[in-house]
Amino acid sequence: LVMVAWIFIWMASLTVSDKAALYGWWSAPWITTLSIMVNVALGIGMMFYFMRMLRNMDDLQRKIQLDALSMALGISLVGCAAYSLLVTWGIIVDEEVSDIFVLMCVAYSVSVMIGVVRYR
Repeated sequence: LVMVAWIFIWMASLTVSDKAALYGWWSAPWITTLSIMVNVALGIGMMFYFMRMLRNMDDLQRKIQLDALSMALGISLVGCAAYSLLVTWGIIVDEEVSDIFVLMCVAYSVSVMIGVVRYR
């Protein structure tokens, strides 16, 4: 539950920073820099919490997480390369980094669910 809170807070700060730039909520460069720094700091905090959470898991839970992380990395690398080629060839014209981010998150989530079902 705490990990979900970390993810939610980090994603909220990312959304606020992104929408602030998109809609011009603030124009001072120092506020933009501060919002990015806050997002990075929250992301690093989330990473450290995830590592601590992994240390507190039993061996099977860690295996499920490691398998899910490796699948998400592989799918993200292959997906990123394919996405890059689609952009290069003009098939995708409105490229967004968030597309790859969504792919990575979905791959990780599905991989965790598959691991839980597999080792049930």
